[in-house]
Amino acid sequence: MSTYEWLLVLHLVGVFLLVAGSGAATVLGIAQTRTSETRVMATLSRLSGIAEWGLIYPGLVVAIAFGSWLVDEAGYDFGDAWLTAAYILWVAAALAGLLVLSPATRRLRRRADELVAEGVATSEELRAQAAAPLVGILAVLEDLAIIAFLYLMVAKPGM
Repeated sequence: MSTYEWLLVLHLVGVFLLVAGSGAATVLGIAQTRTSETRVMATLSRLSGIAEWGLIYPGLVVAIAFGSWLVDEAGYDFGDAWLTAAYILWVAAALAGLLVLSPATRRLRRRADELVAEGVATSEELRAQAAAPLVGILAVLEDLAIIAFLYLMVAKPGM
């Protein structure tokens, strides 16, 4: 296999991790808004954390590292509009996850664990915390950024 093919495979592995983790985190996030059971919430938030730190963030790093190398290897111009837009979307998705979504998941998990330790079986407060509008909006925007990122990588509009 050529260097280009190796870089493409490794880039696609990163993209797969990112998309799989984002899909899992999205499903888990939706499930969190539909339960008030503290044990279920603790489990869902723990699984969401695993999806974030085990799939999404490694995928982001692998995709950007090998994708950037691939851009150089293929001879694309880093100033191309589609590529600039993809980098902006990557940064936006990474920042939304690192600065808002992951901390919200950690807070939810901590509170769920506290309530479970106190023997509380259900909590509407916890469900409301999971369904916080800002978190939901940012999660949707992050998913849309990833979809747009994928479109730009596949279609390379303007080329």
